[in-house]
Amino acid sequence: MTPPPYLYHALLRPSILQILRAAGYHGARTSVLDSVTDMAARYLDALCRLTAAFAAHNNEESETGELVPTIVDVRMALQQIGALLPEKSELEQLYTGVEDTRGVDAFVAWAAGPVNKEIKRIALDGSDEATDYLNALKLKHSKNDDDSRYTGSLLGKPIDHGYVEVEGGKYHSISLWEQKMKEAARRPTPPPPPPQPEQDEAEGGINGDREDSRPPSSGLSSIGDRSVADLMDLE
Repeated sequence: MTPPPYLYHALLRPSILQILRAAGYHGARTSVLDSVTDMAARYLDALCRLTAAFAAHNNEESETGELVPTIVDVRMALQQIGALLPEKSELEQLYTGVEDTRGVDAFVAWAAGPVNKEIKRIALDGSDEATDYLNALKLKHSKNDDDSRYTGSLLGKPIDHGYVEVEGGKYHSISLWEQKMKEAARRPTPPPPPPQPEQDEAEGGINGDREDSRPPSSGLSSIGDRSVADLMDLE
């Protein structure tokens, strides 16, 4: 079952609160917070879609049939969305022969700078073991390190149902069926059959008739020397 959209909005909301707090804001209206969260979600969605599009154009599928984005795909998406600014136009960079890396340098400086460190400090709430705010929240409310209470939920590990065999079909699993379908789609189309040789004119004759075949004789051809009047008894 696909989680509803408001669940993702609720999960993203604490991150926006932490960023606002690190920036010096200690209060905001609910409508303002929801608007900022919605804009951040749209921005991240556009970034992910661009990254997937560049990965589809630049990379080949892995052995499992999945596309794995590279750092180049992420950088191209960041450039397309306007996150790596300022930057000269591509034509100007080709003309001068010097690549403009000011936007990339500014992004790296922000990621490794004090602003991002303050966001991380607020998100982890002083925890040295957690890697994000969800892990910090689970460690804070857990009496031990066992997170089995979250197993099967969106905050924990998925439940391993094991291997499910499909009976009654040609393929025993969905993954095998998907693999066969992909292989069939990649097969080249078979060449068209060679044209049939034309029939010999001696055998086919004119209009497909044989030479020894004759058109049926009409009634007039069997009259002979008799006249039509004799046959019709005309006096």
